Amino acid sequence: MKMGQRDRIDRLVDRLAEMPAVEKVEPLAEGICDRISIIQRRLMLRHKRSLDRHDITWRDWQVLTNLMLGGDTPRSPGELASTLMVTTGAMTNVLDRLEEAGLTRRIRNPADRRSVIVQATGEGVALWYAAVNELGAEEAGVVSVLTASEQRQLNALLRKLLAGFGDGSDEEKT
Repeated sequence: MKMGQRDRIDRLVDRLAEMPAVEKVEPLAEGICDRISIIQRRLMLRHKRSLDRHDITWRDWQVLTNLMLGGDTPRSPGELASTLMVTTGAMTNVLDRLEEAGLTRRIRNPADRRSVIVQATGEGVALWYAAVNELGAEEAGVVSVLTASEQRQLNALLRKLLAGFGDGSDEEKT
């Protein structure tokens, strides 16, 4: 599709704007939000297919990523649940699944033997590197329709739009 060429979203927004009882819909905002939503769904589907090839779920991926990018800071199950905005019960289920698959382990916290921390195993680390490289290649392919300059511009605009939501501390746990 060429720049400036109308698409399915434009046609839907036009029809919406023609409806007499629709008063509060700004067509430009609607088009932007609809496109972001569709892009997000399509990316998630691609990510899901990639993660399925590695036999892990999106939530498993989030836990492994949090462990890998957390540096040397030990992570308790409760901290992981809070960071990923899930209940502790849901986190227990994810950690049980990851531990059964040999990707993580729970060990006694050396700083406080009454608690446990979660670590990625060697197998978990290897799987994470394989998956992150696969997902990165997919994402690079998606944005390759834009020039490097357009990618930087879009990234800056999306950063600004995201900042308009605040820090995200009011988001609900899922």
